[in-house]
Amino acid sequence: MDRILADPALEAQPNFESAAYAGWLNTLTIGGTTREDALAQMAEGWRIERQERIDLWQQQSEADARAQQDQEELNRAEKEAEEQEERREAEKKKPKINDFDANTTVTDVLIPCPSQFTLQKIKNMEYIELWYFSPDGCRDASDNSRSSSEDAYGFAKVEGMVALKPVASFKASQKALQDHDLSWRQFDLAKTSYLVHLEKCNWPEKHQQALAMFFMLITNHEHRTRSRGEKTLLRYAGFVHREWHDRLTQNQGFNIGIFNNALYNTLSDDIWEVERDEGIKMV
Repeated sequence: MDRILADPALEAQPNFESAAYAGWLNTLTIGGTTREDALAQMAEGWRIERQERIDLWQQQSEADARAQQDQEELNRAEKEAEEQEERREAEKKKPKINDFDANTTVTDVLIPCPSQFTLQKIKNMEYIELWYFSPDGCRDASDNSRSSSEDAYGFAKVEGMVALKPVASFKASQKALQDHDLSWRQFDLAKTSYLVHLEKCNWPEKHQQALAMFFMLITNHEHRTRSRGEKTLLRYAGFVHREWHDRLTQNQGFNIGIFNNALYNTLSDDIWEVERDEGIKMV
């Protein structure tokens, strides 16, 4: 049905006596109908036809009103959905802080914090020298952090976004020592901090237990009291720890928690031979 463009109720009755309706009027009077009756029939027919169009106009107006109301409700719903999505996105970006137990105090021992470079290595489950977890390594990280305003800056990916960070915060330290070059005290303190940060970064429980056993067997080894005992144990720890990570990357992992006495004896002999040769050179 074609749309009605104007309200029929506002239309005025046509002048049926005008020349425009002469043909229709003459047709009605041919059969003997009087001119007055013919004009009355024409007026009645127009009124009936106009009333039909008035009814259709009313239906059309009601349909238009419903359609407009539906569209307004749809627009309102879309706007509310957009506003809700904006609130969700804003909530995601809003800084958050976790709750705390009001009855819990700080721990008796605070573990020094290593550098961001070190923590990223741990998060990626990659090999990192124990020196970075030692007091010297953590002190070096703290010194670099305090002097970061004078450092060069580089791009780093942080939580999916690229940000400028001091270069020193995500590069290896030039002061880092190999595990076998650490003092026994440095090694003992560093391995404890290392194990704590492995747990914080949710390393697999199996790997954590194997490393804990590895360090326990070394620090409690009976040869510690021998003249070259600690030196040999540090060399064993450094070489085996590095080899374990290398083998894991090749999918050839072994149980680092099992102490290899044959390898230990070989390293002990190597150290003894080096010391003997150095003694001969001195003589």
